[in-house]
Amino acid sequence: MKILLYVTGSISCYKSIELTRSLIKLGHDVKVVLSQAATEFLKLELFSYLGASGVFGPEADWKQGQQKEILHIELAKWCDQFVNFPATANTISHLAHGFTKDLGTTIFLALPEKTPKLIFPAMNTKMLKNNIIDQNVEKLSQCHNTFIMPTESGELACGEVGLGKLIEKEKALALITCWPMKKNDRSVLISTGASVSPLDDVRFLTNPASGKTGKELASSFLQTGHKVTVISGFYNTHLFSDILDHPNFSLVTAKTTHDFLNETKKYINQSDVFISSAAICDIDFNYTEGKLKKDRIGDGLSISKAPDILKEMLKEKREDQFYIGFAAEANLSEEILKKKWKQKPVDLLIGTLVSSGTMKDKSTLGFRNNEANYKIFEKDQITFEGPLSKTQLSSLIQEKVSTWQQ
Repeated sequence: MKILLYVTGSISCYKSIELTRSLIKLGHDVKVVLSQAATEFLKLELFSYLGASGVFGPEADWKQGQQKEILHIELAKWCDQFVNFPATANTISHLAHGFTKDLGTTIFLALPEKTPKLIFPAMNTKMLKNNIIDQNVEKLSQCHNTFIMPTESGELACGEVGLGKLIEKEKALALITCWPMKKNDRSVLISTGASVSPLDDVRFLTNPASGKTGKELASSFLQTGHKVTVISGFYNTHLFSDILDHPNFSLVTAKTTHDFLNETKKYINQSDVFISSAAICDIDFNYTEGKLKKDRIGDGLSISKAPDILKEMLKEKREDQFYIGFAAEANLSEEILKKKWKQKPVDLLIGTLVSSGTMKDKSTLGFRNNEANYKIFEKDQITFEGPLSKTQLSSLIQEKVSTWQQ
């Protein structure tokens, strides 16, 4: 992706250094424009050293000599995404009213309507809450494909505490990289993480699922413009904190298998794609309030089968829905996958080789790792087998869904 990063003169503009570095490491082509105030804090050359493919000062548009191209027009045509990080009160007011104080604000006016424009404010709390700025933020947000990101609360440069703090680089990076390049009317429901089965108020049965696969899937589908709803185990919701402000993203928290089932029922009918990637606990205990005392524990515990969520949802599946199931297994034989698929005939079955790593001679496989060994089963046969990172897996699933949607 080609990203035009416009840096203005908030004291927090130093965060743009790490943001630039991170975007370039991810393979994005980044060009940087600094306002006059930003050049009082940062040197243009710094961004060149970081690998930016172009770095421009506030007056660069008027220092081109005999060059035929008009810089602000060329840069506006070049970029896939315009990012103002940070955006001061002064800059927001200029952008809202179409004033061109420098190269960055002039580029903004020349951007095509389809180009996403992400504005990350940073200012004192009183300035942020000032009625004038509030009106300008509202006015700016009405522009085509322009999104004003929320600020964080914390200690500000002036020593006061409150809203107005520029969001951290990690959150900005996540929002920028999964921002859609075009609209998509389809919606995706993803279950992820681990459910728990409580024995009593203290103990429960679960597994080491991290929810990383669900996070990669959510980011991938957000980037392609889908509306994404994630049902996550309550130990895994922290993974999604950096994309909570994405307008196409919703997060639902679930604890038990029954919670997952109830929440899935709420959202399944409005979803075009259902990805059942959660590591669901399939055992129910006879729950005891308080703590089950040792003298009441014998040689066994009474258990029963928990609901099979995917099996239940398949009963209601429409022809215009695409279902993807995950099978976490210690043995990924074709026989096991075929049996799974016959029991739950999804459009795509992802077999994952897993081990909790709790036994001394075993290592953790699949769970909490960034990669795993997979077998993909579709149309009654294995169509892929081998190791993949969870990012690669999400891309592969994205391709399968895209082919179905065509």
